[in-house]
Parts: sequence; C-alpha cells; structure tokens
Amino acid sequence: MNKRAVDTKKKIVVAALAVLLVLLVVALIVNLVRLSAANGRRDSLAEQNAKLEQIIKDNDNMITYCGSSEFVEEYAREMLDMIYRGETVVGTEESNEK
Repeated sequence: MNKRAVDTKKKIVVAALAVLLVLLVVALIVNLVRLSAANGRRDSLAEQNAKLEQIIKDNDNMITYCGSSEFVEEYAREMLDMIYRGETVVGTEESNEK
C-alpha cells in the first residue's frame, strides 16, 4: 500500500471515532436529562406520598374518635339536644341570645 492510502484510512478511522464520540456524548447528555427529570418526579411523588400518609393518619384518628363514647356523648348533646336522665338544663343558647 502506498502512503496516501494509509493516510486516507487513518483519516477515515479518526473521523469514525470522532463521530462515535459525539454520538456517545449526545446519548450521555440525553440520559442525564432524563435522569434529572425522573429524579424530580420521584421527589415530587415522595412529597405527595408524605402528604397523603398524613391525611390517612389524620382520618384514621378521626375514625377512631368518632367511634368513641366521648364523641357519641358530645354529638348527642350538641346536635341532638339530648341529656342524661335526671339532668337539668340550666340555660340554652337560645335563651342567652334573647
């Protein structure tokens, strides 16, 4: 082979390696952007999960409270105007408003 053919082959190999390197860098950048977006979404979902867990905990506490005798008594007194046998009502909100 002559020197010119060898130089041409070297140039082709160098150009192919340069193109391959550029493609690898572009692929790396694309994957980094995707990874960053996925991490942001994961963090957002983790925050949302924490808020929902707190809501569930609060609702569980409310359900437990609504099943207690304390709630039933309070509800009966305030909403249904019920009293225990033998209790005397001293004043009502209606008489205080007049």
